[in-house]
Amino acid sequence: MTAHKSHNANPDARKAAIAQVNSAAERVLISLVRSQTIDLFAGNMSDNLRTTLEGLRERSPDAVKVAVDGVQRTANDDGYEVILDRARGERLVILDADAGPFKRTLGGGLCNLAKDLEIILDVLGDVTEDGGGRPRPQPRPKVDYLTWADAADSFAGQVVDGASRTSLIFRGEGFDKLILTQRGPSYDADAIDLWQTEQDFLGSGDDFIFVGQEPSDSEKFDLIWKRKLKDKGLKVFWLVGGNQLKKLYTEYRHFLSIADVVSLNLAEAAQFFGFEPLRRKHKDAAELRVMYAREISRRVLEDGANHVIITDGAKGAALARKARGGRVEFVYSPLIQENSIEVDRTVQEDTGCGDSFAASIAAYYLMSGSALKLNQAANFAHYIAGIIFQRARPNLTDKDQGFVEYAYHKATTSGAFVGKHETFDRDVCQIRPAPISPRGPSRNVLVLVVGGNPADPDHPRITGAGAALANLAQKCQDGSYTLSPLIRVVVRQVEHGGGLDRADMVAVTKTEMTRMADLGLFCKEVGDLENETDTRHGVLKADLAGFEGVSVLRVTLLEALEILSSEDFAEMFGDIKLWHFPTEDVDERLVWHAKSWGISLEQSREIIRQSLRDYVVQAQRPQFRFGRVSATTREDFEAEMTDQLILRLDALLAGVFRGQA
Repeated sequence: MTAHKSHNANPDARKAAIAQVNSAAERVLISLVRSQTIDLFAGNMSDNLRTTLEGLRERSPDAVKVAVDGVQRTANDDGYEVILDRARGERLVILDADAGPFKRTLGGGLCNLAKDLEIILDVLGDVTEDGGGRPRPQPRPKVDYLTWADAADSFAGQVVDGASRTSLIFRGEGFDKLILTQRGPSYDADAIDLWQTEQDFLGSGDDFIFVGQEPSDSEKFDLIWKRKLKDKGLKVFWLVGGNQLKKLYTEYRHFLSIADVVSLNLAEAAQFFGFEPLRRKHKDAAELRVMYAREISRRVLEDGANHVIITDGAKGAALARKARGGRVEFVYSPLIQENSIEVDRTVQEDTGCGDSFAASIAAYYLMSGSALKLNQAANFAHYIAGIIFQRARPNLTDKDQGFVEYAYHKATTSGAFVGKHETFDRDVCQIRPAPISPRGPSRNVLVLVVGGNPADPDHPRITGAGAALANLAQKCQDGSYTLSPLIRVVVRQVEHGGGLDRADMVAVTKTEMTRMADLGLFCKEVGDLENETDTRHGVLKADLAGFEGVSVLRVTLLEALEILSSEDFAEMFGDIKLWHFPTEDVDERLVWHAKSWGISLEQSREIIRQSLRDYVVQAQRPQFRFGRVSATTREDFEAEMTDQLILRLDALLAGVFRGQA
């Protein structure tokens, strides 16, 4: 009988295989031709221009970046003509008199990262030992660029005849930053085969490749995927673009399994994963942002990535990697706010902070590989982002080398100051409320019903929750529900005119909404009172108080998180329950996603699956989930969902008031 030969029988082959996996990168390759921009910072803003720009925010997934078809000087050279939609002929002229003078600089996420990377590597390459006194095992690698001609002076490398895309950047007191960015560069497509140029540039070998913003039809991901199978020492850093996120699960998901480091923007990633957007009132909600970063990191790591960076401008950033035992090692750093190196305290500009954080982690990874210390790397990245925050420009220059060296010294000699360093299970959703036990009266119960958009009467009733609450409120008003004296449906004050015909809503004018908001009459955890471009809505504090029985409030999931974590609600209600409507009119929901977010049906199905299974069921453990319905028409569907809600309320009321005369 022939003995089975182990694959580990040859120790030399085993050592060679391990060496190949851990081999140092021969070159660092960064192609900038897809993401490089010329950034034009407006120096002024007229009142009329402010109003026009605020109206453009609804075109943006994160209320910051608006993609446009073109940006060019006007024929009279007195401003910029922005081509919003070439096919529809939508154009906007921004005069120099209203927005100028414009300050010009090179920009773009990968471009900013590349500039910072060069400076940081110069410093780290000159440092001969690490914080523990040990010599550095790896010299500074060479960085090669593929760039447009208008940036050749900044990036020495292979030059392509063409021009970077242009971005107009607006900011001001009382005006959150807005960026109008051109979708692509300008070059002669007949004379230049850009894809072949990139293939030749990427070549083959054990390189470190940076991948950034790519067009939807880019073949680069498949090329790198195949290279990874052949070149085992190839390392990949993916700075994920917004358009890539939209198709992550349908076209790019397999790429996560070969990415060594994946960097995402929190706002863009949150929208893709089906999370509700973090609004202006959440800008200082540190724990909420950390929860989002934890959950996004967990999902990306589950899909195969080795390291994940989640950036959030000047608010914070996270670094995560897989740990033993199916866990995630997670570090969160509250950027800029404290423990920063003093550079110029008079400047506070967050443009480029996220890119600099990612560049710092990339540099650390290049110099130490997978052996990097998360706390140390996060500390260093925190300090570097703090330098950028105190610069009017979005990237480092040679003048900052002393600050970078000091940042490295502090990161390696001081203890961890990051906000959180923890581990958690890789298969457990991280979106959950804070553990607060209700302490109010026992006969005062709040039921939170999650499903659909509770503030929009025109929103398709995709989960049945809208129909169920509206019908229940109507039955309570006309007395057709016999237990209605024990039930209160909490209404929403909405600016939407459709609320006039709804028993679960009260339609008010913008003036009245502003007056009530200024008087502080609204509950802070529910609603959107800060929206200046869309309909606002909220729930009055008076409508939540002074009732003994069961109050029913339809909420978004983010509102449910805030309510379940609120000391105020814990004082007001003896018990708070979470009920969920997972049953839905699937066809209509798919249409709604495709129309509102511009995504594919496949992507929409993935969002549904993720949000319903992971985001709600596993994390929140709702006390009741409404099951499948047998209805085949809209009318029967809504009636059946209403019946299910009432049946559950009957059971709850029997428990609350059992034995009471």
